[in-house]
Amino acid sequence: MATQKALPHQMDSNLEKTLQAQLNQSLHFTGSMGVNVAINDEKHGVWLGSSGFLDLDTEELLDVNRSFYIYSITKTFVSACLLCLAQDELLNLDDPLTKWLPQMPFQESVTLRRLLNHTSGIPNYTNLENYLPAICENPSIPWTHEKVAELTCTGKLDFEPGEKWSYSNTGYMLLYEVIEAVSGKSFAQALEENVFSVLDLQNTFVAHHIDTEGILTPGYCRYLNSERIMENVIPHYHPDWCATGLIVSTPEEVVEFFDGIFSGKLLNSKQLEQMLTLLPTGTHEPWYKKPCYGLGIMADPESRHGEKYGHGGDGPGYNLWAMHLPDFHGRKLTLAVFCNTSIGHHPYGMVNDLLRVLKAA
Repeated sequence: MATQKALPHQMDSNLEKTLQAQLNQSLHFTGSMGVNVAINDEKHGVWLGSSGFLDLDTEELLDVNRSFYIYSITKTFVSACLLCLAQDELLNLDDPLTKWLPQMPFQESVTLRRLLNHTSGIPNYTNLENYLPAICENPSIPWTHEKVAELTCTGKLDFEPGEKWSYSNTGYMLLYEVIEAVSGKSFAQALEENVFSVLDLQNTFVAHHIDTEGILTPGYCRYLNSERIMENVIPHYHPDWCATGLIVSTPEEVVEFFDGIFSGKLLNSKQLEQMLTLLPTGTHEPWYKKPCYGLGIMADPESRHGEKYGHGGDGPGYNLWAMHLPDFHGRKLTLAVFCNTSIGHHPYGMVNDLLRVLKAA
């Protein structure tokens, strides 16, 4: 279980009850067994909520603020770490990748910035036809970085750097290695020193081992077994299948992380401006008016609630979404929704339901 921290001011109990009723209702339409929520509303305070089940067999209820793999929300942490290293003048975002990883067969136009905003053209290893079958066959034995590089870092690009936008987990695997090369420390230690400890995130860490101690919330999905049976995959899924690096955190601490980014606790104004320099992705997203991507952060500058920044995470056992709204009807609001089931899409509907309650409050 996660360690509880002293929280900022709590929400009014009536608003908490309204949010809880909405969360219970919304869960029925989400396809997840259970959900954890953390909200920090500048006007109304902090709320940690939960609904649904931890274990269906025992009908044990899911308690609040548990630990999850946060999957691609990790990318925002990676970006924050690199921006901190840039802040300390240890690297430049326009450095060629080969300045730090000279063994990589890429041209100088493949820069750290283009890896961060997915415009490098480097092929995405999770799109490889044999990636998911390999996980299903050996969920406890992940591919090494060397194996991923052998399959995707041949020098051949999907497009010329800067010409298009295309999500590439391979790019973030390379940024993981850049962080180690620049800092002289392990990826986990660099994240701890530059991000986690600065924000006092006591329950947030980089995972490198299968969870055998029950720290993580049971996470359910069908696609890691040949019979497509819904099962808790956390006891045998190895986090290093995410070659990008995989962070464990709680909804509360992910909210604290996004608040830390936007409040200036972590990044100065110059680095935050770089993170929030947005490119249209050219993709169709039904929950976005104008899908954009910055440096390790998803965005919709034209959402119904004003500018929206955040990131989703999706992988075996979990689906997650976290975001910050700088001007949610006149105040700042940060929210994280963690589902303990692979539902195939981020829980945007549930997020919108909760925001409707908060807008009316």
